[in-house]
Amino acid sequence: MFHLSGYYRTLRQYLATPKGAHDSRDYARALLIMLLTMVVVCLILYFVGGVSL
Repeated sequence: MFHLSGYYRTLRQYLATPKGAHDSRDYARALLIMLLTMVVVCLILYFVGGVSL
């Protein structure tokens, strides 16, 4: 269990740096774009292709 707290501490320290903060924003933006793309594709398949979700 102690090694998990070490990972958490290291991640917090990394996110406190300018590079870590920038990277986390980039990852969050990429995740949002992927999720929105999946939703749009599902909606297109549902309305145009007749595929049920």
